Amino acid sequence: MNFRLAVGLTAILTSAVCQAQAPTLNLYTFDSAPYQMAGTEKGGTDQISGETVDTVVCAANRAGWSTRIRITPQNRAMHSLERNMIDGYFAIDPSTELDNIAERSDPVALEKWYFFTRGDKPFTDDLRIGVVDGSNEEAWLEANGYAIFLSVSSPSQLLALLKRGRIDTALMDERVMNRLRYENDSESTQLNAHFVRYAPLYLYLSEAFVSDYPDFLGSFNRTLNSCMAGQLALSDEEERRITELSSRLFEEMNSVLDIRQIIDAGPRQESFTDVMTIDSQWQALSPFAMPDLAAIILALPGSAALQAWQQSHQGLVTEVMLVNDMGTLAAMSQLTSDYWQGDEPKFQRVIDSHAADAGAEQRLYISPIRYDTSAARFQVTVSTSVSPGNGKSASGVIVIGLSIEEALSDAE
Repeated sequence: MNFRLAVGLTAILTSAVCQAQAPTLNLYTFDSAPYQMAGTEKGGTDQISGETVDTVVCAANRAGWSTRIRITPQNRAMHSLERNMIDGYFAIDPSTELDNIAERSDPVALEKWYFFTRGDKPFTDDLRIGVVDGSNEEAWLEANGYAIFLSVSSPSQLLALLKRGRIDTALMDERVMNRLRYENDSESTQLNAHFVRYAPLYLYLSEAFVSDYPDFLGSFNRTLNSCMAGQLALSDEEERRITELSSRLFEEMNSVLDIRQIIDAGPRQESFTDVMTIDSQWQALSPFAMPDLAAIILALPGSAALQAWQQSHQGLVTEVMLVNDMGTLAAMSQLTSDYWQGDEPKFQRVIDSHAADAGAEQRLYISPIRYDTSAARFQVTVSTSVSPGNGKSASGVIVIGLSIEEALSDAE
């Protein structure tokens, strides 16, 4: 009897463990350090690592899935995805062809592409272009009408051909090229970089997988921003350019709008308890429904003025908001996810900076790059304090959202 009981308990426990194991997502990717790269763990086990791999694994895990990722040539990966032989493939530039046969996630990576030329070679339209065969860059060149002179099997071959003068220019991600030059001791070779585009890259899931697991993609997308945290930092040069652009925009805004008057005309709560109550209701409704107070704020003349100013910078400026010294919204160009901004760095950093030295020149806070799902683009927010003009504490904060690609392309 005891033996039968033990066997029965073992069977139940084994079944429970099997049911608790996360299902496995079978994915292909390609070798592109530092984003995706193959290595070997202790004991000789193959390991796929890299920043984009970490992002995909993190988001899949939070959606309740484990992952099995393999490095494979890009043409083979595309073939397997089309025939539902794998669950998904990343990190890919979007295309109409892929959108017709697979389901695209929100971006899992953001690359910065350049045409690289030898130091003595000016950039012209008739250069012999080299690119990696089957790569995102090759697909983009073909889609945009560029004549490709030579396609090779790896990025390292492109660098070697560029150094020997076999090609005039190579299209490649900036960080991939920097890593190649370091690994190949080629940093002494002078290269000129000509900016092309910021390229968001995606995970594509096969039609069969999406049909079998329709809830996965929504769960995966919801965690991507937090899984990508820290991986989308601006370089020092990019931050300098964003600072210069934002300073010009803030100066222009202050010259055409009475910012302090707009803040003073906005709603103000009697207590912090009221702020928290309204903010909870606001977050519960936004963005699917319009909170009553949000409708009132959007109807203010100040909000209309912000909307008009944003429209004058269409494509570049993605949102504008004015926040009073309590940290609550006084005016906005569009519905936001929160009423109270006082707990966020874009408010706290500039208020603290102003309090530390009210007489100092304008200081800005630039947020990390984040993907805005509703607008389907990467953006940063930049904020600065609104000075009362008498050396006292700031009367509020101006916040603008900028499309990162438009902002930095314009600065280039």
